[in-house]
Amino acid sequence: MLDTVASGAGTVRLQGFRRLSENSEPRPAQGLAAALSGARGATERRVEDAPPARGAEVRLSDDTLRLRREDLGQTLLAMRREAYRQAEPERSRWPRWVQALNILPRSHTVTPKTVAIIESLRQRLAAGDAQTPLDIKECARLSLEMEALTRALPAGGPLAELGQRLALLGQAAWAQLARTEAEAQLLPQFQRFDQPGVSQERRVGGSLGVGLGLGEAGTGAKASFSVGLAWNRGMDNDDEGFVFQNQGKAISARAGVQAGVGVASLSGALEGRRQRTTATEYASATAFVKLKAEQLTHGSRRDTLGVSARTAVGALIRLFRPSHGNELRQYRQLQQQAADQQQRLGVLLGWLGQRDSAASLPGAQIPYLPPSTVDSVKGSASARAEAVGIGAGVAATVERIDIQADALTPIWQGLSQEQGAARNQTIAAQRLAGIEQKAAALMGADTRSRPLSWLSGAQSMAALREQTPARLRDATDSLRAEFEHFCAVAQQLDAGIGKREGGAAVERSIQSAWRAGSREEALANMALAQAALRLAATDKGDAALLQSLDQLAPRLYAPPIRHDPAALAKRTSFHDVLRLQIRDRSVALDLGGTLGPLGLKAEASLTERTRLHHNPVRAGDYKDVRLSLSGNLGGSWPLDALRDALSAQLAPHGLAAEVPAALAGLQSSVGVQGGGALTLLLRFYRPQYQTQADFPAEAAGFRLQLSRVSASGDLGLSASGGVPLQPGVSLELGLNAGASATAVLGERWGDNSLSAPLMHYLHLKAVDESERWPALRQAQRPALEALCRKLAEPGSAVRQEAAYYLRRQGEDGAAFFAAMEGFAAGRAGFTAAAAALDALMERQYPLWQADKQSFAGWEELPLAR
Repeated sequence: MLDTVASGAGTVRLQGFRRLSENSEPRPAQGLAAALSGARGATERRVEDAPPARGAEVRLSDDTLRLRREDLGQTLLAMRREAYRQAEPERSRWPRWVQALNILPRSHTVTPKTVAIIESLRQRLAAGDAQTPLDIKECARLSLEMEALTRALPAGGPLAELGQRLALLGQAAWAQLARTEAEAQLLPQFQRFDQPGVSQERRVGGSLGVGLGLGEAGTGAKASFSVGLAWNRGMDNDDEGFVFQNQGKAISARAGVQAGVGVASLSGALEGRRQRTTATEYASATAFVKLKAEQLTHGSRRDTLGVSARTAVGALIRLFRPSHGNELRQYRQLQQQAADQQQRLGVLLGWLGQRDSAASLPGAQIPYLPPSTVDSVKGSASARAEAVGIGAGVAATVERIDIQADALTPIWQGLSQEQGAARNQTIAAQRLAGIEQKAAALMGADTRSRPLSWLSGAQSMAALREQTPARLRDATDSLRAEFEHFCAVAQQLDAGIGKREGGAAVERSIQSAWRAGSREEALANMALAQAALRLAATDKGDAALLQSLDQLAPRLYAPPIRHDPAALAKRTSFHDVLRLQIRDRSVALDLGGTLGPLGLKAEASLTERTRLHHNPVRAGDYKDVRLSLSGNLGGSWPLDALRDALSAQLAPHGLAAEVPAALAGLQSSVGVQGGGALTLLLRFYRPQYQTQADFPAEAAGFRLQLSRVSASGDLGLSASGGVPLQPGVSLELGLNAGASATAVLGERWGDNSLSAPLMHYLHLKAVDESERWPALRQAQRPALEALCRKLAEPGSAVRQEAAYYLRRQGEDGAAFFAAMEGFAAGRAGFTAAAAALDALMERQYPLWQADKQSFAGWEELPLAR
């Protein structure tokens, strides 16, 4: 199909006069025309340069989509030559000697628009260093100029299509560079989320209830019953260092009672709340920005060039639709389109006489992050007494949080692990049996519909294991060729090529041959074939064969074509479920007062928490002591004035006496509240590993893990209304919306426990961000120095804890404690003690990983059928 297009492209070229190069020797008639034309000849358009040799090799971009200046200049030169040819008039009916006299009217003394566009762009790009790729402004200009060229050319021609393809290539290259710049700008903004305790949230909710009771002038009693719905979304960082993006919805029920006499009042309430949150986990703020950069900022090519039309209409549209005009948001789509059109771009370059040798582009490469589900059930009881603007309250809360996180391990990675397909040998055997069972469906006597059989020549898994390494190597090469052919067909179809020639039918035939009904299913079956070949090759002892299979696997699991990443990942992965649990019990006391719209409150609370977690330095019991000082400023405005205004408007019509009676007793108000708080957190932690038999009993117990000072702010808007149903009974409605944020002002780790430094060091190593540890160690240097001094004390709890770790690591600990004692005595600096502590934590890393994998909350599922 592509060959037909390429060979037929030449038939659409206009065959006008071919102008000679400036370096060519003029013919006699041309010399006479130049002599006769005189000054008029100076306005003639510049003669095109000599064409490059046919078949010249060019690479417009590298595998990271950086555009090469020199090769792009050669392509623009060839495009300019072709634009000249298409712009020249048909062969004149006048003899050549009459034309040579130069006395005929000139119709082409002005450079054609298409040529001017190409030449202007070529000269701009040629001004830069030939060895440097195009920068972001040049990519934006290339894309916009090629779009202008496409509009100026007749639609349907190969030159117009080439301009369109180059415009897309330039836009994709611009998006790549713009996204890199966006990452650099966003990282400092989101770096704060690397700090445990930081959060931000937006929420909206409503309630519907019934009020019972009567009261006037602060005297009386009232009971209320209500149900509420709430939605929230936000980001936070857990204690370990992971960043979570959350979306939650909750339903609550509340029963309250309030009684008052004069300036004194007493109230109480019971509340239950059920919430489900969907959370996506990121290794760090850096990982979050790298995955979401194009969605977190605004950018366009015209903005890059400084020519964006910032009209009032555009600003108004952006107010209600922030993504309006945001070309950067299409980053993933542009990367995929650039990969899809690569074959067609090579054909069009061949039409120009050039040979494309650019590396294959990877496509969008959208990773799939399975979300986790957090279910929370919370119950609370509270009571409060107020008098003369001063109040005191007490509250007790119990909460249970169940977390379910899905973990997907690609099959090829699972088969390459030392532990095998699963930690549980029974599940591992079931998974391997599942692979063989599913692979058997791809094998059989009819090789036309059994792809694994025509790849390998085997009709069963037993026969596949009997194949020689050479035959398995041929099967691997055939599978690679089949995969590349499938991707080529899919990319042509996605790029809009071959639809009339039956490209969709070709893709369906390949899917049918692989016993699939969709791309994802076909790719999954190809990955299954690779897994079956991997199982057959395991015992062959052929390292080259295993390496070839392992090199093919990443491409099968992340193909460079459009597909559903979630559907493909679920079909080609081992599925594990991690179940965690948190149980909280807390009690809080507060004392505060109000002075007009201003309120102040001091609060102290104790939270006891039990955490079942796969991380051994997070599992265990906690006691959190919080001391906070908060203030709020707000106002509530009744809407009764609207009723009075309505009465005044209806009075001339004789209806004023009816409407107020219908609205009598209606109470409604709107309010705005803003508040802030300073909180001191003291966290005491008793790790679960202290219950091990070999842990010294005298060192067990709650130790200060950290102290943290944080500041929080909240801004909310609320509206409420009461509709009287009958005396003493009213229907109460409420709406609220707000946003809150918490920032950590300072944190210091405890000096009698290794849990805090271990938790952060091991997390950073696990997420491949160990380079952040020196800065964190420097920030916590006073705490770590105090810790090292504690480690030098013979009877300290942390010294016995370190000895426990050293025994598990097979170390005697003499060198470690000598370094600590040397620092405490002043014989050595902190550097040596910190190095010894880092070495202990580094040796603990593989043991920590093994402890995580042995957690009882892991559930390994058999391979899905």
